[in-house]
Amino acid sequence: MTRARRATDRFACWRKKSLDVIELTKELIRIRSENPPGNQKPIADFVESTMKEIGLSVERYDYGENKPNVIGRLAGKNNRPSLMMNAHLDTVPAAATDEWRFNPFEPVEHEGKVYGRGAADMKGGLAAMICAAKDLTEADFDLKGSLLLTCVVDEEVTGFGTRDIIEKGYVADYGIVGEPTNLKVQVAHKGAIHFKVSTVGKAAHSSLPQLGLNAIYKMAKVCLSVEDMTNEFRKTSHPLVGNPTIVVTTIRGGKNEAFVPDSCEIDINRRLIPGETLEQAKRQLRELLRKLMAEDPSLKIASEVTVECEPSETGAEERIVKEARKSVAIVTGRNPGITGFPATCDMRFMVNQGRIPTIILGPGNLAQAHSLNEYVETDQIVDARRIYALVAKQLLS
Repeated sequence: MTRARRATDRFACWRKKSLDVIELTKELIRIRSENPPGNQKPIADFVESTMKEIGLSVERYDYGENKPNVIGRLAGKNNRPSLMMNAHLDTVPAAATDEWRFNPFEPVEHEGKVYGRGAADMKGGLAAMICAAKDLTEADFDLKGSLLLTCVVDEEVTGFGTRDIIEKGYVADYGIVGEPTNLKVQVAHKGAIHFKVSTVGKAAHSSLPQLGLNAIYKMAKVCLSVEDMTNEFRKTSHPLVGNPTIVVTTIRGGKNEAFVPDSCEIDINRRLIPGETLEQAKRQLRELLRKLMAEDPSLKIASEVTVECEPSETGAEERIVKEARKSVAIVTGRNPGITGFPATCDMRFMVNQGRIPTIILGPGNLAQAHSLNEYVETDQIVDARRIYALVAKQLLS
């Protein structure tokens, strides 16, 4: 029997006597943790109780009102090296519940998928991490290092739950963020900046537009210039996450059809690739806006940044990357390669502030995140559990 087969058989044995990862996923989905409004206390209570039941020591503190961060720990005899597995407790709102195929908070297992809000993002990954920790407590491994399972709040709004974990000194030698990657090993992700830009005009009766200054027309110049920036960005690329992007996502202007609009406002979403900085991206847009105002003295523009998330990247030579690739290959029979995460996530705090070599690896497809009829494949949840446990065993033994 090969070494890979022996490892797989042992994990199959663990699965029979441990928590049912699919049922745990369903139970997590049943506990509403939509953000906003942001009440994550019920799911934190459940996760804390579950981690204590499986033998982890648990710490908990309130990051904000009804927003507890929960940290489970499986201590090895030397405590080092250490692995942090990171999962967020909140989901985006379900919204439009009458358009869901199934009730988003009464999970349904159908045709090899579990449906429900948060199934892919990321309660399937959270369940797999908890069950992997359980498997490690039941195995006869002599762990030298320690496992940290950080279950954090507020990822969907700010991400600052993980930032606070890092600032309070919860760090490790290696990290895994369980966002949905289809069980691919992802080592880089994009950053994001959200700008709010407004133009000021002069109101007038719509029958006498020459007496006013149309703020929407002025904003049109901004929108077209942003589109031109997109064309420039196509000349720059990152091998794993592609091009930086910029896009106007919303527009608001005018009072009604009887007035020339005296104000207009847009939102701009800028995505950064590793190697770009937040300051560089903010400076690019501000320079563009200054240029437009210099060319048109009647154009008055104000801008502000409402959200900023830096990109991050982990080198392919890091041990966490190599062990994760080996573990995925053992469990799934395929070489996952190395890819990038097109969105942003809490990996940025672990890498940039915590200096933790971190990967993104989890069950489910990112395309399902935030979607109607969100689902995660049951096979991927089961495989994720085995992969997480195998990675931890390899790193901590």
